[in-house]
Amino acid sequence: MTYAQKLPMSMLGAALIALGTGQIAQAALFVESESAVVNLDAKEVLFTINFNRAPDFFTVDEFDRQADSFQYFIDPSGELPIFRPPSIYSNLSSIIRGEEIHVGGDIPIRDVFSVGPSEPNSGGWGKIRGSVPYSLDGTVLKFSAPLQFIGDSDGLFSYQLLLTEFGGSSDSVENKSTIETATSVPEPNFALGALTFAALTVGLRQKRKHKSAASPVIEPHTTRSGVIPASTISA
Repeated sequence: MTYAQKLPMSMLGAALIALGTGQIAQAALFVESESAVVNLDAKEVLFTINFNRAPDFFTVDEFDRQADSFQYFIDPSGELPIFRPPSIYSNLSSIIRGEEIHVGGDIPIRDVFSVGPSEPNSGGWGKIRGSVPYSLDGTVLKFSAPLQFIGDSDGLFSYQLLLTEFGGSSDSVENKSTIETATSVPEPNFALGALTFAALTVGLRQKRKHKSAASPVIEPHTTRSGVIPASTISA
């Protein structure tokens, strides 16, 4: 489904959610861009979401649902679609719960399946594998998580990012992680050698200019009979 197709549905969904919760309607929350970039050396992944507007993670309704929320469903196999047979959840290793930001101020990462009684605020998902902080700068949210927390080892995983408003879905994106590539940086010795070479080049040019100014070239004199070589002209 294209963005142009999703937007009217998202706006309608936001309006219905607002009517049902008694909240003031605002623009539907959706994803402008997003990425999951893995640093294999650090064994962690940086998640980035650019929303269409600044999200509200701390207003809740009578059912303790956030005004704006997100969840990542992580599939370590790296395959798409995320929800596929034999069981729609059987391929998942973890769920990243932006829905719980209003509870503790951070982002819990949980097991998909719960064992025993459900934990408070879990939404029926499993136990917490770990929690991570996040930063929100206007519409851009970023957070990093160890690969161990999301249940992946090689950095090549797939995921679905789901956005909700007071529990109702407003947008979703499926994607795969990418591996961070190192940028080439000149070696310190190479950089020093390049600076030294440049300094020597400038010095030689200045020396040549000084020598040329001290020894001007004597132009030959021209007569009717021709050109008299400069070497025969007395000073």
